[in-house]
Amino acid sequence: MPDLKQSHTGNKGETSKVAICYHFFPHYRKGIIEEIYKELPATFIGDSTGVEGIKTFQFPSNVAFIPAKCIYIGKLMIQPRLLWETLTGQYSTYVFLANPNHLTTWIAACICRLRKKRVVFWGHGFKSSKPSNNNVIRKYFFSLAHAFYTYGFNAKKNAITLGFNPANIYVGFNSLDYYSQLSIRNRLTAPLIKSSTPENTLTISCISRLTYTCRYDILFDAIALAKNSSSINFNVVIIGDGPERSSLEAKAKELQLNVEFLGPVYEEQRIAETLYRSDVTISPGKIGLTAMHSLMYGTPVISHDDFVSQMPEVEAVVTGFTGELFKTGDANHLAEILTSFPARFPNREQTRKNCFAMIDRIYNPSKQIEILKMAINNVPASQGDEAFILFNEGVEK
Repeated sequence: MPDLKQSHTGNKGETSKVAICYHFFPHYRKGIIEEIYKELPATFIGDSTGVEGIKTFQFPSNVAFIPAKCIYIGKLMIQPRLLWETLTGQYSTYVFLANPNHLTTWIAACICRLRKKRVVFWGHGFKSSKPSNNNVIRKYFFSLAHAFYTYGFNAKKNAITLGFNPANIYVGFNSLDYYSQLSIRNRLTAPLIKSSTPENTLTISCISRLTYTCRYDILFDAIALAKNSSSINFNVVIIGDGPERSSLEAKAKELQLNVEFLGPVYEEQRIAETLYRSDVTISPGKIGLTAMHSLMYGTPVISHDDFVSQMPEVEAVVTGFTGELFKTGDANHLAEILTSFPARFPNREQTRKNCFAMIDRIYNPSKQIEILKMAINNVPASQGDEAFILFNEGVEK
């Protein structure tokens, strides 16, 4: 029997069963990408060049990867090589990134259906269940797939409301480079790292590119309000750089806040130490993979409560256990949460364990590949609400 992981030439007769079709494979998907090629006879099809400065994952030489250049026309994209692979490839299942702006995917999915191939879409799905024009288009698009693999339970609930069969909606959650980070975390949990901050201090970490959509201005306003209504000292450590840095530095100085701007940090050990030492990570705008990063190192998360405009990873933020949610754009409500946070989370080590549990049980590559294999093999989907019910199943506050 030939090696299923040898490079694929695109000719008929190849034996790889699953084609994973993306625009490009970003480096931060390392954990799940490695899990896929370890667990499945998979060929990866995507552009070898990233976009917006995002580095691509470098596939090992023994893993099947087919370069498929993307051509962008505004927000729309076409990927000609993908059409050839769907016309000629001998795969039993095609897994497509589910973005309706990728015009090639519409055609490729139709070709697969005509060829009696199983089609799995992988993406965010529906952010709301409203019968909007956008959702009408997305309904047609998602109907091209036999199954949908999504990141969160809210997307599944929205899909069901819009008429999709729950047995075909698979909640696979998300992850970062779990096993590498776990190795670092296991060293951090040794008694070598101790916080040097004085008592009655709340250390806040922020990690992202510094853009307006992060809304760190709201955080700074909230801290200024909290300082006036409590005796808590607030320290903020920001990892990242971007166009908003100078204005945030000026605002921190104006409000007389204790904010340390570390700039871009790429060493995972240093990032891990910063997050581990913090009491909480705050993202006043969207919280996406930052939630995974913070919880991985045992630090709870605060973000806003508008699930329609949020990223699906916000579902990992369970109030009172792994973090808090404030009213979107409301600095006063965020200030109230900041002042009550030490009382709400009095046991730092138990909070750390709660955060670990969310990642170790749900948001990791092993869980993702388990659900992806169910979607590929047409095993009826489970409920998908594990993140919501975790702390009712044996993990105590």
